[in-house]
Amino acid sequence: MTMAQVIREYVASKGRAVTAEEIKNHINAEHAGEWKTSTVQAHLYACLVNNPKAYIHHPYAEKFLYKNSDGTFEIYSEKIHGPNEWVPDLGDDEESDVAELVETTISLERDIEDHLVHNLDAIEEGLSLVGRQIKNDAGRMDIVAEDSSDQAVIIEIKVGEAKDSAIGQIARYIGWYAKTEGKPVRGILVAGNFPESIQYAAEAIPNLTLLSYKINFSFNEVKI
Repeated sequence: MTMAQVIREYVASKGRAVTAEEIKNHINAEHAGEWKTSTVQAHLYACLVNNPKAYIHHPYAEKFLYKNSDGTFEIYSEKIHGPNEWVPDLGDDEESDVAELVETTISLERDIEDHLVHNLDAIEEGLSLVGRQIKNDAGRMDIVAEDSSDQAVIIEIKVGEAKDSAIGQIARYIGWYAKTEGKPVRGILVAGNFPESIQYAAEAIPNLTLLSYKINFSFNEVKI
């Protein structure tokens, strides 16, 4: 049995997110002396679905792990974690730089999305998750939730400054949901900041809330 198979079976058997330490302890206990700790760490990097650089540095490694924003690991599921948008499109140097920027933006947006999915109360108390990355005729909605009064809430996330297109996008989602479901719906647009022009546009959309986020960096020593 390969290490990838051991990791996959262990994480799947737990039925929850697990830490790197738990994975290492399991391998040390059940497969003592078979692999070095550095090999385990390499697999936790190489087998990540949501790690764009793993596709470059370890192109032949099976991608089945999903790393959450808190550093824990799960078995990747498109239904739960959304479609795989992390595979880089490699080209010449200029195209690679653009691709890397896009990949970084996607990764950050997904990190924010992961955090919100697990901490909806940080947006509004009483919110419960209905689904994420829900595709429909209007596009793909980042997060759909319900509030304490069972009203639908569509949450759209943008990295950095919100653009005019973000207002049009969430307005389209609100309109589509209201028409197809026949139920009241609210929208929440999350972004790093909102220019005054965007705030004016948002005023014209009933039941739309703008929320800005701030990122706090923390640093942990990497022990080999």
